Amino acid sequence: MACLGAIQYDPASAVSKVISSLLAMTAFDTTNARITFTVPSNGKVLVRQRVNLHGSTTPGRILLGVLESATVKSRIAPMGHYMQAILATTMVSQEANYVIDGLTPGASLTWDAAYGVEIVAAAGNLRYGGPNDTTADNAYGALVFEVWEATNCLASKLYDPASAATLSTTALLAMTAMDTTNLRLTFTVPPSGRVLWRVKAGFHGSTTTGQVLIGVMESSTVRGRVAPVMTVGAGSLATAILSCNGSGVVTGLTPGAVLTWDAAYGVETISGAGGLKHGGPNDTTTDNAFGATAFEIWSV
Repeated sequence: MACLGAIQYDPASAVSKVISSLLAMTAFDTTNARITFTVPSNGKVLVRQRVNLHGSTTPGRILLGVLESATVKSRIAPMGHYMQAILATTMVSQEANYVIDGLTPGASLTWDAAYGVEIVAAAGNLRYGGPNDTTADNAYGALVFEVWEATNCLASKLYDPASAATLSTTALLAMTAMDTTNLRLTFTVPPSGRVLWRVKAGFHGSTTTGQVLIGVMESSTVRGRVAPVMTVGAGSLATAILSCNGSGVVTGLTPGAVLTWDAAYGVETISGAGGLKHGGPNDTTTDNAFGATAFEIWSV
């Protein structure tokens, strides 16, 4: 899997991107966090991004993503500790990785690493760079932005509708398809008979998070389910997005078979309110957008 472009932007003078104001998706730096690449033959690329939240004891919430000129190509709630009840000197690393598909093979594209602010932090910033010295709390490491080939990705979906949608977690639920139209993938089983599935969703809207399982279903058959890795801070706010990441390898499939799988979830412990959320407008209204739910199938 070749790297098509990579940025580790770590300037000698620290950079701060203020998150004390609401912000629609905006490029970090169109000079130093911009990648131009050629789309591979399958029309898919894997994007990886990392940056630090720093400087506030009050929580903030961001989305990370990619802009192509003024067009939002992706946005997603990053994985990382939620910024709550922490020291202003703590670096709260935020990372996102996901597949963007439907690109034109052979096209030359220029993408900017971008962020949006959904919940402001009173004094917080996204920070990177700083001197390599022995002065306390003045360096934050690199802003990371990478674009990779996704050669082994058999099928993928980054579902981020303009109107936000909620998958409720306020009642117990056996494994159930999230959305049989928009989070359904059809793929051909590789010669190995093995595939890796990955689903990333975000929990939002309750101070009690409950417990979900994330997985995949083929019609009514559960093909895989796991307790997801979840973003958890010191408690949670109803305005937090707690990133839920689940994955697993399914073996023993018939090579060459064409299968259709749905991203799925189950509720084992209910939450007081809220649920798994995705989508919403790209604007400066507080707490109304949640980024994409990502669903991927990989050959392994």
